[in-house]
Amino acid sequence: LQPNWLHLPVGYHGRASSVFPTGTPVHRPSGQLQKDKDDQTQGSTFGPSRLMDFELEMAFFVGGPANQAGYRLDISEAKNRIFGFVLMNDWSARDIQKWEYVPLGPFTSKNFATTVSSWIVTTMALEEFTCTTSAKEQTDPLPLEYIQDPSYSSYNINLDVAIMADGMSHGETVCKSNFANLYWNAAQQLVHHSVTGCVMKPGDLLASGTISGSDVAAFGSMLELSWRGSREVPLGTTGQVRKFLKDGDTVIMTGWCEKEGYGRVGFGECSGKILPPVALGEKPLVEGEKDTNTYGGRYKDFKLYSFWKSSSSWRVRIALEAKGIAYENIPIDMVKQENQSDDYVKRNPMSQVPVLEFTDTVNNTCVQLSQSIAIIEFLEESITIGSKLLPVDPVDRAVARQASEIINAGTQPLQNLPFLKKIETMSEGKIQGLKFGASNIRKGLVALEKILATRRAGMANKGPFALGGFCPTVVDICLIPQLYNARYQGA
Repeated sequence: LQPNWLHLPVGYHGRASSVFPTGTPVHRPSGQLQKDKDDQTQGSTFGPSRLMDFELEMAFFVGGPANQAGYRLDISEAKNRIFGFVLMNDWSARDIQKWEYVPLGPFTSKNFATTVSSWIVTTMALEEFTCTTSAKEQTDPLPLEYIQDPSYSSYNINLDVAIMADGMSHGETVCKSNFANLYWNAAQQLVHHSVTGCVMKPGDLLASGTISGSDVAAFGSMLELSWRGSREVPLGTTGQVRKFLKDGDTVIMTGWCEKEGYGRVGFGECSGKILPPVALGEKPLVEGEKDTNTYGGRYKDFKLYSFWKSSSSWRVRIALEAKGIAYENIPIDMVKQENQSDDYVKRNPMSQVPVLEFTDTVNNTCVQLSQSIAIIEFLEESITIGSKLLPVDPVDRAVARQASEIINAGTQPLQNLPFLKKIETMSEGKIQGLKFGASNIRKGLVALEKILATRRAGMANKGPFALGGFCPTVVDICLIPQLYNARYQGA
Protein backbone atom coordinates (compact mmCIF):
# COMPACT_ATOMS: atom_id res chain seq x y z
CA LEU A 1 0.00 0.00 0.00
CA GLN A 2 1.04 3.61 -0.61
CA PRO A 3 1.59 5.68 2.58
CA ASN A 4 -1.58 7.74 1.96
CA TRP A 5 -3.86 4.68 1.51
CA LEU A 6 -5.00 4.46 5.12
CA HIS A 7 -5.44 8.24 5.43
CA LEU A 8 -7.98 8.92 2.67
CA PRO A 9 -10.07 7.07 0.08
CA VAL A 10 -7.86 7.39 -3.01
CA GLY A 11 -9.81 8.18 -6.16
CA TYR A 12 -9.86 9.91 -9.51
CA HIS A 13 -12.94 11.30 -11.16
CA GLY A 14 -14.64 13.75 -13.48
CA ARG A 15 -17.68 15.78 -12.46
CA ALA A 16 -20.00 18.52 -13.70
CA SER A 17 -21.22 19.87 -10.36
CA SER A 18 -18.36 22.34 -9.90
CA VAL A 19 -17.84 23.50 -13.48
CA PHE A 20 -18.53 27.23 -13.18
CA PRO A 21 -19.05 30.00 -15.75
CA THR A 22 -16.52 32.80 -16.00
CA GLY A 23 -16.70 35.40 -13.25
CA THR A 24 -17.69 32.93 -10.52
CA PRO A 25 -15.48 33.41 -7.43
CA VAL A 26 -13.65 30.36 -6.08
CA HIS A 27 -12.95 29.68 -2.40
CA ARG A 28 -9.47 28.46 -1.58
CA PRO A 29 -9.97 24.75 -0.83
CA SER A 30 -9.03 22.99 2.39
CA GLY A 31 -8.06 19.35 2.62
CA GLN A 32 -5.44 16.85 3.66
CA LEU A 33 -1.85 18.05 3.40
CA GLN A 34 1.27 15.92 3.71
CA LYS A 35 2.67 16.55 7.19
CA ASP A 36 6.33 16.16 6.22
CA LYS A 37 7.08 17.20 2.63
CA ASP A 38 9.94 14.72 2.43
CA ASP A 39 8.40 11.75 4.27
CA GLN A 40 4.93 10.48 3.32
CA THR A 41 4.94 7.97 6.17
CA GLN A 42 4.44 10.82 8.68
CA GLY A 43 0.81 11.12 7.54
CA SER A 44 -1.28 14.22 6.97
CA THR A 45 -2.84 17.30 8.56
CA PHE A 46 -5.96 19.27 7.63
CA GLY A 47 -5.84 22.88 6.46
CA PRO A 48 -6.27 25.33 3.59
CA SER A 49 -4.16 24.82 0.49
CA ARG A 50 -1.07 27.02 0.41
CA LEU A 51 -0.17 26.20 -3.19
CA MET A 52 -3.22 27.35 -5.17
CA ASP A 53 -2.68 27.22 -8.92
CA PHE A 54 -4.35 27.75 -12.28
CA GLU A 55 -4.05 25.46 -15.28
CA LEU A 56 -4.38 26.98 -18.73
CA GLU A 57 -6.57 24.62 -20.75
CA MET A 58 -9.20 24.53 -23.45
CA ALA A 59 -12.12 22.16 -23.60
CA PHE A 60 -14.60 21.00 -26.19
CA PHE A 61 -18.24 19.98 -26.08
CA VAL A 62 -19.32 16.77 -27.77
CA GLY A 63 -22.23 16.99 -30.22
CA GLY A 64 -24.17 14.63 -32.43
CA PRO A 65 -25.90 11.35 -31.58
CA ALA A 66 -24.31 9.17 -28.91
CA ASN A 67 -22.38 6.09 -29.98
CA GLN A 68 -23.69 2.75 -28.74
CA ALA A 69 -22.02 1.25 -25.69
CA GLY A 70 -19.08 -0.91 -26.72
CA TYR A 71 -18.62 0.80 -30.09
CA ARG A 72 -15.66 3.14 -30.34
CA LEU A 73 -15.35 6.27 -32.51
CA ASP A 74 -12.84 6.41 -35.36
CA ILE A 75 -10.91 9.59 -36.13
CA SER A 76 -13.36 10.75 -38.81
CA GLU A 77 -16.37 10.24 -36.56
CA ALA A 78 -14.61 12.00 -33.71
CA LYS A 79 -13.98 15.11 -35.82
CA ASN A 80 -17.68 15.28 -36.68
CA ARG A 81 -18.64 14.89 -33.02
CA ILE A 82 -16.66 17.94 -31.76
CA PHE A 83 -19.20 20.77 -31.53
CA GLY A 84 -17.03 23.63 -30.30
CA PHE A 85 -14.43 24.93 -27.86
CA VAL A 86 -14.27 27.04 -24.69
CA LEU A 87 -11.44 28.36 -22.53
CA MET A 88 -10.91 26.46 -19.28
CA ASN A 89 -9.10 27.06 -15.99
CA ASP A 90 -8.82 23.71 -14.23
CA TRP A 91 -7.85 25.09 -10.81
CA SER A 92 -5.45 22.98 -8.75
CA ALA A 93 -4.42 22.79 -5.10
CA ARG A 94 -0.90 21.49 -5.57
CA ASP A 95 -0.15 20.59 -1.95
CA ILE A 96 -3.40 18.63 -1.56
CA GLN A 97 -2.61 16.99 -4.89
CA LYS A 98 0.88 15.95 -3.80
CA TRP A 99 -0.49 13.93 -0.90
CA GLU A 100 -3.46 12.29 -2.58
CA TYR A 101 -2.47 11.64 -6.18
CA VAL A 102 -0.45 8.45 -5.67
CA PRO A 103 -1.29 6.01 -7.22
CA LEU A 104 -4.46 7.08 -9.08
CA GLY A 105 -4.10 10.81 -9.59
CA PRO A 106 -5.62 14.04 -8.24
CA PHE A 107 -9.07 13.93 -6.65
CA THR A 108 -10.11 16.60 -4.12
CA SER A 109 -7.25 18.81 -5.27
CA LYS A 110 -9.15 19.32 -8.53
CA ASN A 111 -12.84 18.81 -7.80
CA PHE A 112 -13.55 22.11 -6.01
CA ALA A 113 -13.72 24.26 -9.17
CA THR A 114 -13.24 24.35 -12.91
CA THR A 115 -13.99 27.62 -14.73
CA VAL A 116 -15.04 27.87 -18.38
CA SER A 117 -15.66 30.81 -20.70
CA SER A 118 -19.24 31.67 -21.60
CA TRP A 119 -19.08 31.35 -25.39
CA ILE A 120 -18.70 28.12 -27.37
CA VAL A 121 -16.75 28.75 -30.58
CA THR A 122 -17.75 26.12 -33.13
CA THR A 123 -15.28 24.07 -35.17
CA MET A 124 -16.79 25.62 -38.30
CA ALA A 125 -15.70 29.06 -37.09
CA LEU A 126 -12.18 27.73 -36.49
CA GLU A 127 -11.60 26.00 -39.85
CA GLU A 128 -9.76 28.95 -41.39
CA PHE A 129 -7.32 28.90 -38.46
CA THR A 130 -6.20 25.29 -38.89
CA CYS A 131 -2.43 24.92 -38.47
CA THR A 132 0.29 22.41 -37.73
CA THR A 133 0.97 21.52 -34.12
CA SER A 134 4.21 22.56 -32.44
CA ALA A 135 5.35 18.93 -32.84
CA LYS A 136 4.74 19.13 -36.64
CA GLU A 137 4.31 15.34 -36.95
CA GLN A 138 3.85 12.14 -34.94
CA THR A 139 6.46 9.67 -36.16
CA ASP A 140 8.68 8.87 -33.19
CA PRO A 141 6.95 6.82 -32.04
CA LEU A 142 4.19 6.32 -34.60
CA PRO A 143 0.83 6.23 -32.77
CA LEU A 144 -1.18 3.00 -32.83
CA GLU A 145 -3.44 2.77 -35.83
CA TYR A 146 -6.74 3.59 -34.07
CA ILE A 147 -5.46 6.98 -32.91
CA GLN A 148 -3.55 8.06 -36.02
CA ASP A 149 -4.84 11.22 -37.69
CA PRO A 150 -4.07 11.33 -41.45
CA SER A 151 -4.57 15.13 -41.41
CA TYR A 152 -2.82 15.67 -38.07
CA SER A 153 -3.26 19.36 -37.22
CA SER A 154 -4.54 21.83 -34.63
CA TYR A 155 -5.92 25.38 -34.43
CA ASN A 156 -3.86 28.56 -34.14
CA ILE A 157 -5.52 29.90 -30.99
CA ASN A 158 -3.54 32.54 -29.06
CA LEU A 159 -3.86 32.14 -25.30
CA ASP A 160 -3.07 34.66 -22.56
CA VAL A 161 -3.16 34.34 -18.75
CA ALA A 162 -3.13 37.43 -16.55
CA ILE A 163 -3.25 37.82 -12.76
CA MET A 164 -4.99 40.82 -11.22
CA ALA A 165 -4.09 41.15 -7.55
CA ASP A 166 -6.57 42.69 -5.13
CA GLY A 167 -6.48 46.45 -5.65
CA MET A 168 -5.09 46.33 -9.20
CA SER A 169 -7.19 47.92 -11.96
CA HIS A 170 -6.19 45.40 -14.63
CA GLY A 171 -4.42 42.09 -14.99
CA GLU A 172 -0.71 41.56 -15.70
CA THR A 173 0.18 38.82 -18.18
CA VAL A 174 2.18 35.90 -16.77
CA CYS A 175 1.75 33.41 -19.64
CA LYS A 176 1.33 33.47 -23.42
CA SER A 177 0.74 30.12 -25.09
CA ASN A 178 -1.09 28.61 -28.07
CA PHE A 179 -3.55 25.75 -28.50
CA ALA A 180 -1.21 24.30 -31.15
CA ASN A 181 1.29 23.46 -28.38
CA LEU A 182 -0.75 20.35 -27.54
CA TYR A 183 0.77 17.13 -28.87
CA TRP A 184 -2.53 15.23 -29.15
CA ASN A 185 -5.27 17.11 -30.97
CA ALA A 186 -8.91 17.17 -29.86
CA ALA A 187 -10.08 14.46 -32.26
CA GLN A 188 -7.35 12.09 -31.03
CA GLN A 189 -8.33 12.78 -27.44
CA LEU A 190 -11.96 11.95 -28.18
CA VAL A 191 -11.00 8.78 -30.08
CA HIS A 192 -8.92 7.55 -27.17
CA HIS A 193 -11.66 8.41 -24.67
CA SER A 194 -14.08 6.17 -26.58
CA VAL A 195 -11.63 3.37 -27.46
CA THR A 196 -13.07 1.08 -24.79
CA GLY A 197 -16.58 1.68 -26.07
CA CYS A 198 -17.35 4.52 -23.66
CA VAL A 199 -20.59 6.25 -24.64
CA MET A 200 -20.01 9.88 -25.68
CA LYS A 201 -23.18 11.94 -25.34
CA PRO A 202 -24.07 15.43 -26.59
CA GLY A 203 -23.00 17.97 -23.99
CA ASP A 204 -20.09 15.92 -22.65
CA LEU A 205 -17.21 18.26 -21.81
CA LEU A 206 -13.61 17.12 -22.41
CA ALA A 207 -10.62 19.17 -21.25
CA SER A 208 -7.32 19.42 -23.10
CA GLY A 209 -4.92 19.29 -20.17
CA THR A 210 -2.41 22.06 -19.43
CA ILE A 211 -1.30 23.91 -22.58
CA SER A 212 2.39 24.75 -22.19
CA GLY A 213 4.93 25.70 -24.82
CA SER A 214 8.68 25.08 -24.83
CA ASP A 215 9.46 28.68 -23.82
CA VAL A 216 9.25 29.63 -20.13
CA ALA A 217 6.78 32.43 -20.95
CA ALA A 218 4.44 29.80 -22.43
CA PHE A 219 4.25 27.60 -19.32
CA GLY A 220 0.56 27.10 -18.49
CA SER A 221 0.57 26.96 -14.68
CA MET A 222 2.24 28.60 -11.69
CA LEU A 223 3.80 25.22 -10.86
CA GLU A 224 5.79 25.45 -14.10
CA LEU A 225 6.24 29.23 -14.19
CA SER A 226 7.72 29.26 -10.67
CA TRP A 227 9.47 25.93 -11.28
CA ARG A 228 7.79 24.27 -8.27
CA GLY A 229 8.10 27.45 -6.22
CA SER A 230 11.85 27.90 -6.70
CA ARG A 231 11.57 31.26 -8.52
CA GLU A 232 9.32 34.30 -8.38
CA VAL A 233 6.98 35.34 -11.19
CA PRO A 234 6.66 39.15 -11.51
CA LEU A 235 3.26 40.75 -12.09
CA GLY A 236 4.38 43.21 -14.76
CA THR A 237 6.04 46.32 -13.35
CA THR A 238 3.81 46.50 -10.24
CA GLY A 239 6.56 45.22 -7.95
CA GLN A 240 4.36 42.31 -6.91
CA VAL A 241 5.53 38.73 -7.43
CA ARG A 242 3.94 35.31 -7.14
CA LYS A 243 5.04 31.71 -6.75
CA PHE A 244 1.47 30.51 -6.30
CA LEU A 245 -1.85 32.35 -6.11
CA LYS A 246 -2.97 34.49 -3.18
CA ASP A 247 -6.45 35.22 -1.84
CA GLY A 248 -7.88 38.16 -3.75
CA ASP A 249 -6.06 37.26 -6.98
CA THR A 250 -8.22 37.15 -10.10
CA VAL A 251 -6.95 34.85 -12.86
CA ILE A 252 -8.01 36.02 -16.33
CA MET A 253 -7.62 33.78 -19.37
CA THR A 254 -8.31 35.07 -22.87
CA GLY A 255 -8.07 33.42 -26.28
CA TRP A 256 -8.45 34.47 -29.89
CA CYS A 257 -7.66 33.57 -33.49
CA GLU A 258 -6.55 36.20 -35.96
CA LYS A 259 -5.69 35.99 -39.64
CA GLU A 260 -5.39 38.61 -42.35
CA GLY A 261 -8.49 38.56 -44.51
CA TYR A 262 -10.58 36.67 -41.95
CA GLY A 263 -10.66 39.08 -39.01
CA ARG A 264 -10.62 37.95 -35.41
CA VAL A 265 -12.51 35.21 -33.60
CA GLY A 266 -12.54 35.63 -29.84
CA PHE A 267 -13.38 33.25 -27.01
CA GLY A 268 -14.20 35.98 -24.48
CA GLU A 269 -12.62 35.50 -21.08
CA CYS A 270 -12.37 32.79 -18.46
CA SER A 271 -11.89 34.47 -15.09
CA GLY A 272 -12.31 33.78 -11.41
CA LYS A 273 -11.31 35.46 -8.16
CA ILE A 274 -9.87 33.48 -5.25
CA LEU A 275 -11.74 33.98 -1.99
CA PRO A 276 -10.47 32.96 1.47
CA PRO A 277 -11.16 29.37 2.58
CA VAL A 278 -14.43 28.49 4.27
CA ALA A 279 -13.86 27.58 7.93
CA LEU A 280 -14.43 23.97 8.94
CA GLY A 281 -18.03 23.69 10.14
CA GLU A 282 -19.14 27.02 8.57
CA LYS A 283 -22.52 26.66 6.84
CA PRO A 284 -24.01 28.77 4.02
CA LEU A 285 -27.04 30.95 4.64
CA VAL A 286 -30.30 29.07 4.02
CA GLU A 287 -33.07 30.87 2.14
CA GLY A 288 -35.29 32.69 4.64
CA GLU A 289 -32.67 32.50 7.39
CA LYS A 290 -31.56 35.80 8.96
CA ASP A 291 -28.08 36.86 7.93
CA THR A 292 -25.92 37.21 11.05
CA ASN A 293 -22.70 38.15 9.26
CA THR A 294 -20.86 41.28 10.35
CA TYR A 295 -19.17 43.08 7.45
CA GLY A 296 -16.04 45.19 7.76
CA GLY A 297 -15.74 43.96 11.33
CA ARG A 298 -18.60 46.16 12.58
CA TYR A 299 -21.60 46.56 10.20
CA LYS A 300 -24.59 44.21 9.94
CA ASP A 301 -28.36 43.99 9.29
CA PHE A 302 -28.33 45.82 5.97
CA LYS A 303 -31.65 47.10 4.59
CA LEU A 304 -32.11 48.93 1.29
CA TYR A 305 -35.14 51.17 0.73
CA SER A 306 -35.53 51.40 -3.03
CA PHE A 307 -37.90 51.95 -5.95
CA TRP A 308 -37.73 49.58 -8.91
CA LYS A 309 -37.67 52.40 -11.48
CA SER A 310 -34.90 54.31 -9.72
CA SER A 311 -31.47 54.28 -11.41
CA SER A 312 -29.84 55.27 -8.13
CA SER A 313 -31.49 52.33 -6.34
CA TRP A 314 -30.19 49.93 -8.95
CA ARG A 315 -26.66 51.30 -8.54
CA VAL A 316 -26.66 50.43 -4.86
CA ARG A 317 -28.22 47.01 -5.49
CA ILE A 318 -25.46 46.18 -8.00
CA ALA A 319 -22.79 47.44 -5.58
CA LEU A 320 -24.15 45.33 -2.70
CA GLU A 321 -24.15 42.23 -4.93
CA ALA A 322 -20.61 42.99 -6.16
CA LYS A 323 -19.45 43.22 -2.55
CA GLY A 324 -21.26 40.02 -1.62
CA ILE A 325 -23.30 41.72 1.12
CA ALA A 326 -26.59 40.13 2.15
CA TYR A 327 -29.36 42.68 2.56
CA GLU A 328 -33.12 43.04 2.82
CA ASN A 329 -34.70 45.01 -0.02
CA ILE A 330 -37.65 47.13 1.14
CA PRO A 331 -39.61 48.52 -1.84
CA ILE A 332 -40.85 52.10 -1.66
CA ASP A 333 -43.67 52.84 -4.13
CA MET A 334 -43.01 56.41 -5.23
CA VAL A 335 -46.08 56.38 -7.49
CA LYS A 336 -48.16 56.00 -4.33
CA GLN A 337 -45.92 58.63 -2.66
CA GLU A 338 -44.75 56.26 0.05
CA ASN A 339 -41.53 58.28 0.07
CA GLN A 340 -43.52 61.25 1.42
CA SER A 341 -44.67 59.41 4.54
CA ASP A 342 -43.55 60.74 7.92
CA ASP A 343 -41.78 57.47 8.66
CA TYR A 344 -39.75 57.60 5.41
CA VAL A 345 -38.93 61.32 5.68
CA LYS A 346 -37.27 60.54 9.02
CA ARG A 347 -34.92 58.23 7.10
CA ASN A 348 -34.29 60.75 4.32
CA PRO A 349 -35.50 64.37 4.63
CA MET A 350 -35.10 64.68 0.84
CA SER A 351 -37.81 62.00 0.39
CA GLN A 352 -35.60 60.27 -2.18
CA VAL A 353 -34.47 56.70 -2.76
CA PRO A 354 -32.28 54.86 -2.09
CA VAL A 355 -31.59 54.75 1.62
CA LEU A 356 -29.17 52.15 3.01
CA GLU A 357 -29.80 51.33 6.66
CA PHE A 358 -27.56 49.16 8.83
CA THR A 359 -26.30 48.63 12.37
CA ASP A 360 -22.89 49.90 13.48
CA THR A 361 -21.96 47.39 16.19
CA VAL A 362 -19.03 49.48 17.44
CA ASN A 363 -21.14 52.55 18.23
CA ASN A 364 -24.33 50.51 18.70
CA THR A 365 -26.25 52.84 16.38
CA CYS A 366 -28.58 52.54 13.41
CA VAL A 367 -27.01 54.31 10.40
CA GLN A 368 -29.03 55.64 7.45
CA LEU A 369 -27.19 56.74 4.32
CA SER A 370 -28.69 58.32 1.20
CA GLN A 371 -27.24 59.35 -2.20
CA SER A 372 -26.02 56.40 -4.24
CA ILE A 373 -22.43 57.58 -4.84
CA ALA A 374 -21.92 58.24 -1.13
CA ILE A 375 -23.28 54.77 -0.33
CA ILE A 376 -21.01 53.11 -2.90
CA GLU A 377 -17.95 54.95 -1.53
CA PHE A 378 -18.86 53.84 1.99
CA LEU A 379 -19.13 50.20 0.87
CA GLU A 380 -15.76 50.42 -0.87
CA GLU A 381 -13.89 52.09 1.98
CA SER A 382 -15.32 50.06 4.87
CA ILE A 383 -15.87 46.55 3.47
CA THR A 384 -12.92 44.74 1.89
CA ILE A 385 -14.67 41.60 0.65
CA GLY A 386 -15.98 41.24 -2.90
CA SER A 387 -15.05 43.29 -5.93
CA LYS A 388 -13.05 46.52 -5.76
CA LEU A 389 -15.52 49.24 -6.77
CA LEU A 390 -12.82 51.92 -7.09
CA PRO A 391 -9.30 51.46 -8.51
CA VAL A 392 -6.31 51.84 -6.18
CA ASP A 393 -4.19 53.99 -8.51
CA PRO A 394 -4.95 57.71 -7.79
CA VAL A 395 -5.34 58.65 -11.47
CA ASP A 396 -7.51 55.60 -12.21
CA ARG A 397 -9.59 56.40 -9.14
CA ALA A 398 -10.07 60.01 -10.30
CA VAL A 399 -11.10 58.83 -13.78
CA ALA A 400 -13.62 56.46 -12.20
CA ARG A 401 -15.13 59.30 -10.16
CA GLN A 402 -15.10 61.59 -13.20
CA ALA A 403 -16.97 59.06 -15.33
CA SER A 404 -19.53 58.23 -12.64
CA GLU A 405 -20.22 61.92 -12.01
CA ILE A 406 -20.85 62.47 -15.74
CA ILE A 407 -23.62 59.90 -15.32
CA ASN A 408 -24.76 60.83 -11.82
CA ALA A 409 -24.80 64.63 -12.19
CA GLY A 410 -24.58 65.22 -15.95
CA THR A 411 -27.15 62.81 -17.40
CA GLN A 412 -29.22 60.99 -14.78
CA PRO A 413 -31.13 64.06 -13.46
CA LEU A 414 -32.25 64.86 -17.03
CA GLN A 415 -34.31 61.66 -17.24
CA ASN A 416 -36.40 62.56 -14.18
CA LEU A 417 -39.97 62.78 -15.53
CA PRO A 418 -41.26 65.39 -13.05
CA PHE A 419 -38.30 67.60 -14.01
CA LEU A 420 -38.99 67.16 -17.74
CA LYS A 421 -42.68 67.93 -17.29
CA LYS A 422 -41.78 71.07 -15.36
CA ILE A 423 -39.59 72.22 -18.28
CA GLU A 424 -42.54 71.74 -20.64
CA THR A 425 -44.79 73.74 -18.32
CA MET A 426 -42.31 76.60 -17.78
CA SER A 427 -41.62 76.86 -21.52
CA GLU A 428 -45.37 76.80 -22.26
CA GLY A 429 -44.86 73.74 -24.43
CA LYS A 430 -42.09 75.21 -26.55
CA ILE A 431 -39.64 72.64 -25.17
CA GLN A 432 -40.66 68.97 -25.32
CA GLY A 433 -39.44 67.38 -22.12
CA LEU A 434 -38.55 63.91 -23.43
CA LYS A 435 -36.70 65.30 -26.45
CA PHE A 436 -34.83 67.75 -24.22
CA GLY A 437 -33.84 64.95 -21.85
CA ALA A 438 -32.87 62.50 -24.61
CA SER A 439 -30.67 65.11 -26.31
CA ASN A 440 -28.74 65.93 -23.14
CA ILE A 441 -28.45 62.29 -22.07
CA ARG A 442 -27.01 61.46 -25.50
CA LYS A 443 -24.53 64.34 -25.15
CA GLY A 444 -23.33 63.06 -21.78
CA LEU A 445 -22.98 59.46 -22.97
CA VAL A 446 -21.02 60.52 -26.07
CA ALA A 447 -18.61 62.46 -23.86
CA LEU A 448 -18.28 59.48 -21.52
CA GLU A 449 -17.56 57.15 -24.44
CA LYS A 450 -14.74 59.40 -25.64
CA ILE A 451 -13.15 59.54 -22.17
CA LEU A 452 -13.29 55.76 -21.75
CA ALA A 453 -12.06 55.08 -25.30
CA THR A 454 -9.01 57.32 -24.72
CA ARG A 455 -8.21 55.48 -21.50
CA ARG A 456 -8.60 52.01 -23.02
CA ALA A 457 -6.60 52.81 -26.18
CA GLY A 458 -3.22 52.46 -24.44
CA MET A 459 -4.04 49.28 -22.52
CA ALA A 460 -2.40 46.08 -23.75
CA ASN A 461 -4.53 43.67 -21.75
CA LYS A 462 -8.07 45.04 -21.84
CA GLY A 463 -10.99 43.53 -19.99
CA PRO A 464 -14.69 43.91 -20.88
CA PHE A 465 -15.58 46.52 -18.26
CA ALA A 466 -15.73 50.29 -18.71
CA LEU A 467 -12.29 51.19 -17.31
CA GLY A 468 -10.63 48.34 -19.20
CA GLY A 469 -10.37 45.95 -16.25
CA PHE A 470 -11.80 42.52 -15.59
CA CYS A 471 -14.02 43.47 -12.65
CA PRO A 472 -16.88 45.98 -12.58
CA THR A 473 -16.23 49.34 -10.93
CA VAL A 474 -18.41 52.26 -9.88
CA VAL A 475 -18.46 53.34 -13.55
CA ASP A 476 -20.17 50.11 -14.67
CA ILE A 477 -22.48 50.29 -11.65
CA CYS A 478 -23.65 53.76 -12.74
CA LEU A 479 -23.65 53.02 -16.46
CA ILE A 480 -25.87 49.91 -16.56
CA PRO A 481 -29.10 51.45 -15.20
CA GLN A 482 -28.35 54.71 -17.05
CA LEU A 483 -28.25 52.91 -20.41
CA TYR A 484 -31.55 51.20 -19.65
CA ASN A 485 -33.24 54.54 -18.99
CA ALA A 486 -31.51 56.18 -21.95
CA ARG A 487 -32.98 53.57 -24.29
CA TYR A 488 -36.35 53.94 -22.63
CA GLN A 489 -36.29 57.68 -23.39
CA GLY A 490 -34.97 57.22 -26.94
CA ALA A 491 -31.56 58.76 -26.30
